[in-house]
Amino acid sequence: MPETNLQIYLLSDLYQILSAPRRCYVIRLIVNDNQDKYTVRELSKRIAAIEQGIPKENATGESYRNVYNALSQTHLQTMADFDIIDYDQNRQLVRPKQRLRIAELIIKCNHIIYFTLREIISNKD
Repeated sequence: MPETNLQIYLLSDLYQILSAPRRCYVIRLIVNDNQDKYTVRELSKRIAAIEQGIPKENATGESYRNVYNALSQTHLQTMADFDIIDYDQNRQLVRPKQRLRIAELIIKCNHIIYFTLREIISNKD
């Protein structure tokens, strides 16, 4: 496969993975904390807190379980399949892998593009 096609498929796959906000939260949390490993429970509490706009200590109940189940059943394995993270399903542990920084860079670039476009559109009004 020519290099250009490989790049297109790689970026297409990354954008598909990053289309889920919870996956982006996982990436941001891991990059910002810079630890060796994370429990699914901790990531779930923090993401539930972000989604609800509450302290993580208060992220319990159905919203927490919803995030926990989504991460452990779908999101983390999808990210692991693409070498963004290492996901040990038995131990419920997550570790960063080689493509984490690439995923983070794409998220940052998209934020810059979004806010630039939003400013351009608002200045036209």
